[in-house]
Amino acid sequence: MRKECQHYDTCSAPFCPLDHMSLKHGIWYPDEDICSKRSVPDWVRTQRKIAKRTPDTDKYFTFEMLNRNCRIGKAIVGLDPDKDEKPQLKRWLEKHPPKRKLTEEEKTALRERMRKVREKSTSK
Repeated sequence: MRKECQHYDTCSAPFCPLDHMSLKHGIWYPDEDICSKRSVPDWVRTQRKIAKRTPDTDKYFTFEMLNRNCRIGKAIVGLDPDKDEKPQLKRWLEKHPPKRKLTEEEKTALRERMRKVREKSTSK
């Protein structure tokens, strides 16, 4: 499967979008390689964000963590390799809930709040 990629011979990324076994059983540390294909799934973009923002490259991420549609903040941290994965993963998933779609009412309320903030800042 990975041979379908032009980077197959030179790539050392532990997760490959074309290799489903790597996704099922692999782990990724933020200082490791990331898929360099142009058209990639969202989880590869998440890897790139984490690699730029995480303060601790000694902690790893699973595919489940990378595939979760959550906010990637400046202090995002993976799992400790010296501890049992299951309880850590459970806590991590609880701490990083998936983003949710805003309702039209919520969008309208946010727009109104932002309009008021802009009015205040321009009136000073």
